[in-house]
Amino acid sequence: SDNVWREAPIDHSSDNVRREAPIDHSSDNVLDDAYGKLNTVLVLTKSDLLPSAATKARLLEWSRRRARAGGIFEPIGVHLVSSHTGWGVQKLLSQLEELCGDEGEVWVMGAQNAGKSSLINAMSGYRGGTKSNKLLARAPVTASTMPGTTIGVVEVKNVLPAPHRMLDTPGLLHPHQLTPRLSPEEVKCVLPRRALKPRTYRLSKGAAIHIGGLARVDVEDCPGSTMYLTVWASSDIVCHFGKIDKAEELFQKHAGSLLQPPIGDAERLKELGRWEPFDVDVEGGSYKESTTDVAIGGVGWVGVGVVGTAQLTRRQVWTYPGIGVTTRAALIPDFAKDLETPGWSHTVTAAAKKMKSAPGKTGNAKHTPRGKQGRPGKGKPGRK
Repeated sequence: SDNVWREAPIDHSSDNVRREAPIDHSSDNVLDDAYGKLNTVLVLTKSDLLPSAATKARLLEWSRRRARAGGIFEPIGVHLVSSHTGWGVQKLLSQLEELCGDEGEVWVMGAQNAGKSSLINAMSGYRGGTKSNKLLARAPVTASTMPGTTIGVVEVKNVLPAPHRMLDTPGLLHPHQLTPRLSPEEVKCVLPRRALKPRTYRLSKGAAIHIGGLARVDVEDCPGSTMYLTVWASSDIVCHFGKIDKAEELFQKHAGSLLQPPIGDAERLKELGRWEPFDVDVEGGSYKESTTDVAIGGVGWVGVGVVGTAQLTRRQVWTYPGIGVTTRAALIPDFAKDLETPGWSHTVTAAAKKMKSAPGKTGNAKHTPRGKQGRPGKGKPGRK
């Protein structure tokens, strides 16, 4: 009856919530025979999209822990990079050249929409891996016009010195992620284009947060009178803070319009299917920071700040069928500077303007963002 995966990598494919879910191994059938001969280098892309609170030390520790959960116990290197700014790319290239030895090849593998092809395009701007620090403007060499759709296996020229070769591969499809089910317009909303900004809420029993029309987090119970939830997702995803007993009505009225993504009418919502509930138990040790994350595959994650065990069972997280809902140690413990108030997130104004100008779409564009509720961590939140 335990539906929480507590000890990865034991297989609990029927469980609807996993604790520290392991890295996807869908490529293992290709590499099994050669695995002992391979050096593995982990690359954390899009580091420019993380806030300053996500320090290098935090990210390196977190990535190594996640790698161990996925069976990669001793990666040769772990690199934080930004394909947009070029930060960290030169250091990565230097290690790849060193590891190639006399005739080595580099196969670049990663999840769909992880920024893999953008990384290769950034590396191709460094004159074949020379020590120039200037990122040159060059045409993309591997990516197609749509995110997540690299066109076959592509040999990338002029990145590594001959006779070394670099090959880009199509992104690995993760069935537990939501993005492959979304339209190109919806994917653009979900994939962050700017640095992530936290949205922190102080909730009591009976409260609910909609994360666009993609997921909902309900607080069925908590150890004290309140707890903190911090949403980490693209700022183009509209959030709403309200009550559980009004949540379904809100979704039916605004999903696809003000509550975006998805984007569209009732037919679009029907294509995605009805939400399913996922039971989640979380434990924490502080009201001043998040100690546990609840991650929703392909959407983002919600940091939880609570003391004790929050008995958040009875259908606490809702999202579409088959989407992965996992718990893990918090990646970024920090709260937002100010708390959100009940109602729509600040992005709803822009969404409302879009809907007002878009033909055939409905939604009430009269909602306006509210003021901030105050600073988190003051007094004794969560206690009666």
